Amino acid sequence: MGNALQWARDSHPQIVEFRRRFHRHPEVAWEEIQTTAFVADRCRSVGLNVRLLEGRTGLVADLNADRPGPLLAFRADLDALPIQEEAPLPFRSAIAGKAHVCGHDAHTAMLLGAVGILARIREQLPFPIRFLFQPAEEVVPGGAKAFIDAGYLDGVAEIFGLHVTPQLPVGTLGTRSGALMASMDRFELTVTGLGGHGAMPHLTHDPLPVAAEIVLALQTIVGRRVDPLEPAVVSVCQIAAGDAFNVIPQECRMAGTARSLSGGTGKRLEQWIGEIGEGVARAHGLKAVLKYEHGTPVLANRAESVEKMLRAFRALGGRDQEIPATMGGEDFAFYLERVPGCFAFLGAGSEATREGGSLHHPRFGIDEEALAWGSATFVQLALDRAAQE
Repeated sequence: MGNALQWARDSHPQIVEFRRRFHRHPEVAWEEIQTTAFVADRCRSVGLNVRLLEGRTGLVADLNADRPGPLLAFRADLDALPIQEEAPLPFRSAIAGKAHVCGHDAHTAMLLGAVGILARIREQLPFPIRFLFQPAEEVVPGGAKAFIDAGYLDGVAEIFGLHVTPQLPVGTLGTRSGALMASMDRFELTVTGLGGHGAMPHLTHDPLPVAAEIVLALQTIVGRRVDPLEPAVVSVCQIAAGDAFNVIPQECRMAGTARSLSGGTGKRLEQWIGEIGEGVARAHGLKAVLKYEHGTPVLANRAESVEKMLRAFRALGGRDQEIPATMGGEDFAFYLERVPGCFAFLGAGSEATREGGSLHHPRFGIDEEALAWGSATFVQLALDRAAQE
């Protein structure tokens, strides 16, 4: 049917142009107005049916919408991060305090490259394909939930997604069956006591030492309550209290994240955080209130879909490896709760990126040769399905 990687390499200059355009003009979650408009125009220009997410950003585009059969779906995310870029790129972010330092510009460009290739060979594809250009992956609740609520997953039989990483070399794909990424929850504990003069602590109920004790006690959850063979994280990442150096505050607020690779452990983390926070505070005559927000679920790949992704990548001449699960979170997990699919990490590292940072780092960078591999992977997945029909 053709060489997907060669087609992608032929399109590589345009895919690079797309990526650099998005990189120069980053838009954070739910603000991807220009990005959405550009992608929609490109999809319409090659004959796809486009639907915008009503009242928000993001879109889905369908190829061969009039053909029978269950939908094959591919997803990319659009949003940037509220981070000041430090990488010395000629196409660095033109917007202060916003940057594509997680690779979503590459994801959108790769999928847009695949759109152009698959549109040219649409007659070889006897089934419909849906492209999900999703907003707001970096926030909770994110764009995946909004897309599902809008019905964009209706009729989809299988879904695939890629995430670039400089931790793997170009030409390499990393994934695994089962749990690949952790659930991602947010918690906030507010300790309330009795404030007063810093010189008279005996007349107060100081929430600060109690909060400090709670932070230390929370570390016993992973160390002493979770099965040692079960990955979990409880991290307090913010503490806020007080307005003056000589005033004991009335309350102290702490916030953090709880993560696990199984739903059962995730539910118990909420229980244990609440018990420890409230128990320690009560022992000192203070009160602690837990606010717990469930974010993304565990991202669990379906074995059959993983094999399809690996088979497609091998057909391109790429290398693959089973990678360990990560405690990072991804709202692609919401799709995988509903339909089979596979999420994988695409190698984008090389000598040129060695001095850069990892995901979410101000100096994050990728080798743009990876863009052709990403587009080609989506195309090959479609070609493989066509060969089976």
